[in-house]
Amino acid sequence: MSNIKPTTASERLQVIDALRGFALFGILFANLYSFIGYNTYSPAEVMALPTLDRAVLFFIDWFVEGKFYGTFSILFGVGFVLQAERFRATGANFSSFWFRRMVVLCCIGLLHMFCVWNGDILTLYSLLGMLLPWFMGLSDKAILRWIAVLLITPLLIYGIFYSTPDAPFWSSVRNFSMGLKAQWGFGDLSLLKMRTSDVPVEVFSINVIHAIPRPMSYLMSGRYFHVLGLFLIGILLARHWLPRIRNRDISVPKSAIWLGVIGLICSFAYAVTKFVTGSGFELNEIGIVQVIVYNIGSTSLALGIAMLFVYWWASGKAKPFFRNLAILGRMALTNYIFQNLTAIILFFGYGFALMRKVPFSYLPLFAFGILFVQWAFSKVWLSRYKQGPLESIWKKLTYRSSGSK
Repeated sequence: MSNIKPTTASERLQVIDALRGFALFGILFANLYSFIGYNTYSPAEVMALPTLDRAVLFFIDWFVEGKFYGTFSILFGVGFVLQAERFRATGANFSSFWFRRMVVLCCIGLLHMFCVWNGDILTLYSLLGMLLPWFMGLSDKAILRWIAVLLITPLLIYGIFYSTPDAPFWSSVRNFSMGLKAQWGFGDLSLLKMRTSDVPVEVFSINVIHAIPRPMSYLMSGRYFHVLGLFLIGILLARHWLPRIRNRDISVPKSAIWLGVIGLICSFAYAVTKFVTGSGFELNEIGIVQVIVYNIGSTSLALGIAMLFVYWWASGKAKPFFRNLAILGRMALTNYIFQNLTAIILFFGYGFALMRKVPFSYLPLFAFGILFVQWAFSKVWLSRYKQGPLESIWKKLTYRSSGSK
């Protein structure tokens, strides 16, 4: 392990950092969707929103929802391969290093989930990431089979849930969290009231209460399997595309175009069903359609975006665009946490309590404003340091525990 050092700036691939920065922007859009208060609206209230607000929500459901966390998941698989490549020539134990790296990320994610926002994704990534070394030695065909199984599984889970919606298993964790809410004396307070309360303990408590059932919600939506499938897609892409990326030998595959078209069509269908019903998860025939088009659309479009993005970078066009996105992507962990810290100050009771006081039509303004601040901070920070502050902590904890100096 003493021969393994953290990735240097010269070893980084700009297009990977740029795509990560682009995905981070989309994740910001999707998260602001929740911070502004979407989850506090009933379907009837959503359908009664002003036309411009509903148009913004439709745009997010069509072009954003699920696509950028999908892109981020694919990049996670690519990052796994890049890390493994660095270890291959040294003979060091990559699996143990990767496990320690995921343990540190899990700790960061748990702190984020319970202390900042229950919508954390880092914990899920770290736990599923621990499984990736098992797939490292599999052939392409074997990984493709696993991808097919993993991406189909969410549809099967929905079928089970659809046929047994009243089974105690599905509501067990949620009932526990609601019981805890009542036990703590908040039983009569709504989600909106607690999110925007001027009593910090109420804001913190509802975050913890809503974090508890999140693992079950992931199971109900099949996200565990979907994300792991996307990780494996990233591994396959890295195997076949990294050599070409390094040589800028990239052409637009017809598959990328078709994936993009299929993703746009399916995502449009999902946005329409959500526009009509006011909900993205129905337990009826429309819900079946929603699950199918959501999973196909988000996966196809995320993959198509990634492949076309790489081609655009290889063409040598829009170099300032990629260079500036790469600044964001090099500090992806820091910027992800920073986004959510900024949002809770703006929308929760810790700060300005703007939840449901700001129309959804303002969402792009908030997103671009936060992104600009992040870009400026990242540029100044990286002019002085090699990594972002949280990236540096992650590195130090990982390498210290491995015995490297």
